[in-house]
Amino acid sequence: MSGPLTDKQQRILVLFKVAIERERDSQKLYVEMLQHCDDPDLRAILESLRASELSHEELLQERYAVLRRSTDVAH
Repeated sequence: MSGPLTDKQQRILVLFKVAIERERDSQKLYVEMLQHCDDPDLRAILESLRASELSHEELLQERYAVLRRSTDVAH
């Protein structure tokens, strides 16, 4: 697909960026929680959650890149 983006295409790209930022914010939250946590079991849970958020971010980044390429729009 080439040419200008439709309003819907523009909106979905914006929402992907928002989702990516929220994943990053969640990662930061878990890192901060880890800094205040001494319990090894809870630390393992928090680290697992942080890793999940990182995985989500990477997936969203990949999908965002595919969408950008499919619309033939430069970054």
